[in-house]
Amino acid sequence: MAGLAGIRGSAEKEIDVAPLLNCIVHRGPDSRRMYHSSSLSAGVVASHLSDVRGDGFAMKGDIAVLLDGEICNDRNGNVSDAEIILRTFEKHGRNFPAYLNGAFACAVAAGDRLYLARDPVGIRPLYWGRTAAGDLCFASEMKALSRTAVDIYELHPSTVLSSNDGVSMYLPHYPDVSIPERFADAVGQLRELIFSAVQRRLEDGAAGGCFLSGGLDSSIIAAVMNQIDPSLPVFTVGIEGAPDIENAVLMAKHLGVQHHVYVYDAREVKEILPEAVRILESFDEDCIVGAIANLIASSFAAKSTNCLLSGEGGDELFGGYHLLKDLATDGERLQMMKKLIDISYNTAIQRLDRAMMGNSITYRVPFLDPEVIAYALQIPVQWKIHPVNGDLVEKYILREAFKDLLPTEIYQRRKLRFSMGTGTENLMDEVTGSLIDEQEFDKESQQTKAGYFLNSPQEHLYYRIFKYYFPHISFEKLVGRWDPNK
Repeated sequence: MAGLAGIRGSAEKEIDVAPLLNCIVHRGPDSRRMYHSSSLSAGVVASHLSDVRGDGFAMKGDIAVLLDGEICNDRNGNVSDAEIILRTFEKHGRNFPAYLNGAFACAVAAGDRLYLARDPVGIRPLYWGRTAAGDLCFASEMKALSRTAVDIYELHPSTVLSSNDGVSMYLPHYPDVSIPERFADAVGQLRELIFSAVQRRLEDGAAGGCFLSGGLDSSIIAAVMNQIDPSLPVFTVGIEGAPDIENAVLMAKHLGVQHHVYVYDAREVKEILPEAVRILESFDEDCIVGAIANLIASSFAAKSTNCLLSGEGGDELFGGYHLLKDLATDGERLQMMKKLIDISYNTAIQRLDRAMMGNSITYRVPFLDPEVIAYALQIPVQWKIHPVNGDLVEKYILREAFKDLLPTEIYQRRKLRFSMGTGTENLMDEVTGSLIDEQEFDKESQQTKAGYFLNSPQEHLYYRIFKYYFPHISFEKLVGRWDPNK
């Protein structure tokens, strides 16, 4: 929805933060609001979604709020998301983010103090650092700080940065939901919670459809969306003959929904590769390949809307990764699922955020609704990864909750990485073949200065592109690894 940037200094002069905002204008091309005080110059660029959402800015007295995100708290009167944050800050002070329900990264200026905060999952990004003069600076994406910050850090989920007191964590006030004892009752309650989560993300009328890969997660969100508003379309991308296109067509016909499909090829992937690395702000090979398909999808969808639903988060919360099946015990699976959730903010979620916002598409993720998260964390591992006819089936409880809304082929479809489903991964040897010297990869050190091991010639290529755009080592240190085993 928006992009934030600002510089807090000690001198009583207005600092020009327009260059920082210009680097992230894709996050919000419809409006720009600026704020200046004796110690802070900041701004927010925002997309227009609805009057309820606002433009990411609110001010009252000596308190100002700049927001990237969407707040789902109860509204008393006609107030925007940023105004809800302002009222919450007035009531709770620096602990204000603990009382917010939604996806957010925000800056709150109160007198001579500045607070930066990020939601508990890390759905919206926020970075901060110091200028050569020692001033605190911040922005929604690393690229906005590449020429401003000497060192850069990512504000982690569930944390607040105070300009006076530094970084601290806050304890989110998760919704009071509990899981029933019986599996059948738990299935029914999960279904109700996901329906409610989708409804909340449609009620302002901003969403223009849903991404549909034909996998279980996106098909469930599309099916629920269709139950609530049958007029909304779905969008699918992939190469010719890709599994995602075949399954998405099946699902769209099952729903009777308008279906937009875009087919791309190796030439288009090769052209977009350097931009994908720059926009994603990563060189992790698993993130890059998936981000290419996401970028193409968001560019395609942007011709029709600036806001779409996504099925992101289902794999992390409901045990969708096949590597979990290789672990010996439920205890080990639980630990790995927790790790995958904990790192998702700069792997799966970062991929979705940069690729969508890179083409000014606001994404909404019902699976990452606080009620759904609170419920999913209580579901026993055996209800997520369940033995059926001698095989372990991933996301079993999720499949059962929506079995009646899905074709049998989709209900039974096994997890495929997004890059595999769209066919992008199969193209990468062809795309990068002329750009990679295999012998050069063997000769050069496979370990970067920040300690990352480059796992393949392709990842070495992504790393070289990354260093061109982000040469300082502090940027490299922020890159996350999607696969915990790498």
